[in-house]
Amino acid sequence: MKRFLIMAVIALLMIILPAVLFAQTAISDSELDAVNAQTGVTIEFSSVTVNNASLTSVAWGDTGGFTGYTGDGWAGLTSITINGDLVVMNGAMVLDVGTSGNSTRANITLPTVTVGGTAGVNITASVALAANSGLSTNASTLGVLDVKGLKLSVSGPIQVYAH
Repeated sequence: MKRFLIMAVIALLMIILPAVLFAQTAISDSELDAVNAQTGVTIEFSSVTVNNASLTSVAWGDTGGFTGYTGDGWAGLTSITINGDLVVMNGAMVLDVGTSGNSTRANITLPTVTVGGTAGVNITASVALAANSGLSTNASTLGVLDVKGLKLSVSGPIQVYAH
């Protein structure tokens, strides 16, 4: 029985093995030209959007005071509204690592990053002075900050390396 099983396995391999070995096809020069052999990592962004952010307050404080005024004092922005597309990302971010001489670097090629999108970001906030960082104790409003249509683009490669 063992001999029959061994002979069956050998016969099966003799039938399958030639088909596997000769199943390769040649690739033409034009097909080979279309092949890219690259190392690295690509992360594709397709209209990734961060919009309509909110922020309660931003404050800067001083605990020392000045002549005639002691204790904590804070200045900052409250009631902050941010409208519009804060950040829009499109395209590929490519991360590659290479060595030249004594330096090994990570090269990061950014996707298209646009702050403000196409219409820009609008920011409105109250400017206040107060005795605490939340800008609520003994608070007085100095005025309003109003920023309209803020837009900027970020592009270019970034290289990270030790020195």
